[in-house]
Amino acid sequence: MSIVITCPRYFSEVDNLKKLIINSEYSVKLVTPKGQGFDAKEMKKNLQNSKIAIVGDDEINDDVINSCPNLELIIKWGVGTDNINISTKIPTVLNTPGDLHIDVAEHVIYLIGSLLKQIPYIHKELLMNTDWNKPIGSRLRSKNLGFIGFGRIAQFTAKLLKPFDVNIFYYDPYSDISDNSIAQKKDLEFLQKTIDILVVTASLTKETRHLINKQFFNNLEKKPYIVNVSRGQIINEEDLIYALDKQLISGCALDVFEKEPLLDGNPLKNFNNVIFSTHNASNTLEANNSVNKQVTDTLLKWFSEQN
Repeated sequence: MSIVITCPRYFSEVDNLKKLIINSEYSVKLVTPKGQGFDAKEMKKNLQNSKIAIVGDDEINDDVINSCPNLELIIKWGVGTDNINISTKIPTVLNTPGDLHIDVAEHVIYLIGSLLKQIPYIHKELLMNTDWNKPIGSRLRSKNLGFIGFGRIAQFTAKLLKPFDVNIFYYDPYSDISDNSIAQKKDLEFLQKTIDILVVTASLTKETRHLINKQFFNNLEKKPYIVNVSRGQIINEEDLIYALDKQLISGCALDVFEKEPLLDGNPLKNFNNVIFSTHNASNTLEANNSVNKQVTDTLLKWFSEQN
């Protein structure tokens, strides 16, 4: 019986895993995706003979499950399981958030600062053209910052932002916090009228898919910066390009995209006020160690429960 691992961030833990299961009947197989993850067709092949899968941002649906009759356990490396869309109770699906929220929250801060100070643009101009450009930036203090989605990542980001003396609001129908000194809950219309910076940290659901679209952009009263560290499909990318063209927003920083990896000809690459990150917000040594340990512990616990 095999354990198939398709998440490269877990590969550094494999030697330790093999030591822990040395006397078991399980073999370990590593499969590396070329992009952000495997599609469903590829996963049918990858998991065909597996009993356990440790996956990353790979697509798994009922068709995959029906082709993998031996599969009993899927462990998702990290938080989001939106790519695992199955209707069966077997296999069991478990996620492993670790302390990724710390690293994603820090990444948000760095992206906001890079947008406001235009650091990537200055770097590019100096590197490519040797131009000594000195564009005027903007301070973070006193800005109105809004979150769409106010879970663990957003709440930790809000705490990190408080020393900057910003006004923090959030839209999340499923979250209520008792401490209004951290952030105030508002509706989406309030954010559209008020915010200077919008941070997307919501989970991808039917409700949030393309929540930010042309109508959303046309109803903005300011020209906010937008940061997305959640899922690319929450923002309609075609409408985002429209908003940039029409200067309805001041710029954006994107760690996630509708299609990953980002294609060479993507029009977003034509804008100087767009900052790119490669779905990499949580990718730190500390976060990897945290999640890898949780994945291993989760697997060992599952083994013990089967005996």
